[in-house]
Amino acid sequence: MEIVVKPVMTIPVLQRSSCWSSASVSSSPPPLLLPSLSGLQYSSFSSSSCRCWTKNLPAVNCYSTKIATKHLSSPVIGCRYYCKRQNSSTAVAMAVASPSSSSSSTPAQQAVEEEEKETLASNEVTVVGAGPAGCLLAIYLLRRGFSVNLFEKREATIAGSGEMLQNSYSYSMVLSSRATKALEGAGLALPLTLLNPLEGACRRFPNGKITFMRYSSEPGIQTYGVSRNALVGYLQESLLLGRYPKLKTYFGYELVSLGENKNSATFRVSVNSNIQGTKEELVEVKYDLLVGADGANSAVRSQILHYEERNPHSSNNLEPMKMDIQQNVQYIKSLYIRPSLAKNSFLYADHNRVQAWVALNLLFTGMADGSFWGATASPDLISCTNPLELEHKFRQHAPEVLELLLEENPNFAEDFVKQPPISTGSAIILSRFHHDNILLIGDAAHAMFSVYGTGCNAALEDCFIFDKILADFPSSGPAGKVPFDKVAAEFTRRRREDAHVIVNLNTTKELFPRGYLGLMQMLLLTTLHKLAPKFFKPTSFNQLWSDVPFAQIKLQKRMEDRFFYGLLFGLGFLVLSGILFLLGVRTPPPNPKPTF
Repeated sequence: MEIVVKPVMTIPVLQRSSCWSSASVSSSPPPLLLPSLSGLQYSSFSSSSCRCWTKNLPAVNCYSTKIATKHLSSPVIGCRYYCKRQNSSTAVAMAVASPSSSSSSTPAQQAVEEEEKETLASNEVTVVGAGPAGCLLAIYLLRRGFSVNLFEKREATIAGSGEMLQNSYSYSMVLSSRATKALEGAGLALPLTLLNPLEGACRRFPNGKITFMRYSSEPGIQTYGVSRNALVGYLQESLLLGRYPKLKTYFGYELVSLGENKNSATFRVSVNSNIQGTKEELVEVKYDLLVGADGANSAVRSQILHYEERNPHSSNNLEPMKMDIQQNVQYIKSLYIRPSLAKNSFLYADHNRVQAWVALNLLFTGMADGSFWGATASPDLISCTNPLELEHKFRQHAPEVLELLLEENPNFAEDFVKQPPISTGSAIILSRFHHDNILLIGDAAHAMFSVYGTGCNAALEDCFIFDKILADFPSSGPAGKVPFDKVAAEFTRRRREDAHVIVNLNTTKELFPRGYLGLMQMLLLTTLHKLAPKFFKPTSFNQLWSDVPFAQIKLQKRMEDRFFYGLLFGLGFLVLSGILFLLGVRTPPPNPKPTF
């Protein structure tokens, strides 16, 4: 692996031979400190004074200009990650070293690393984006023995695994069987402190009426509420605090360019980074595979499109990549109610339901820690610039919600009008998801409107499918080379139809029951499934929360429509025939043949 890094300031190395108890930091548990992790290379911790750790583990190497200190009191991650002492919280000091430092490994470790490097010398993977898909894919790749460079333009989201951090970048998400299957495939299982099982939804109307809908509880169909920050924090911790000596992470770096004639990518310190004195720092990395997991506004995708526009048929004589994009004009603003307040509020009675206020286009979803994450897509609320006017609209349609929000934050109205709106994304359909040995996954490949809440589930499923494809392309040659161009092309072949289907389903919203006939169809199909589950499957809408392929779900929807409207036509024909019979309408007999 070739990495070129401009010189950075040298930082003294902290002692790693002991753990810090909370008493050595302060008399009370210290606050959670989010570290500034620019270009961190994490392996695993080594502590000779704690029996929890296996001796002679690789030490922590951090490419950072700040000491990353974290208060680790959550019991979610096991002893292999955290050093916990009975009845006390623990703060772990991470060692900080310059990129050129190599004194942290013992000779035996260095020999093992050199042997691994020779075995997989041609399997260097660069992943752009450390969101849910990027982190999960990195874990899959590391488990297969590949070397991974992970780049992210934002700082690391390392909250304790039970923490639901509140900021404008976070929001609630729905995870389904599709996501949990992908996580389990990488040896992960989200802790119960992050997941809130959702039983259904309730809608509150201006006249005070409340309607309830129950989600399917069939085997293989799961629905959980989770905070995006908590999910990303858990996955990043699984990487940064795991035993992955072949992982190097660069937080606070954004993509500058991809080398057109060589497998190289250049990154620079992002404007979102808070590192001081290294704004011009550039990192160039060589890769055998580059994966763009950098979201709907993917820089990797833009680089591919621009290159193929200038060089048609540059990717194995394929047609240039085409992209259809539909911008969503809808924006949202987020809301939050802390656990201690939420548990004593009227919301908590329906904590396991998604609660909606129709007049304000407002949703609240309960989290596992008891808090509620909410969002509104009402243009009247989002565009409001007067705090008093905003409060008036809440009092008019949801006064009980306003009282909670003001109790959570007395300056709620002022802060809400200042909060920047969050885009609900775009619908993006690509003709393919690869260019030679460059691959796009997640929203970079198939962004979609947040209608069904399937975007993150589809992105995590991408990682699961890609890992299965890697299993079909074993390494070959003395250096263990993997044909990543063929692997990427196979991903497009296997994933394209399903990805296009789910993007279209989110755009058309056709799985939602529409009008009176749509509700009748949903009620009929649900009842038939309960009465005869062997003959009638769960509805296509409920199948979204299973791991059934999206193309199969769309086909089932077509069959449901044909069955329902065919049944209506048949019943209508019988009713009409009966009415005509009762009215005495008869078909006139045929005229007798004339006789001569």
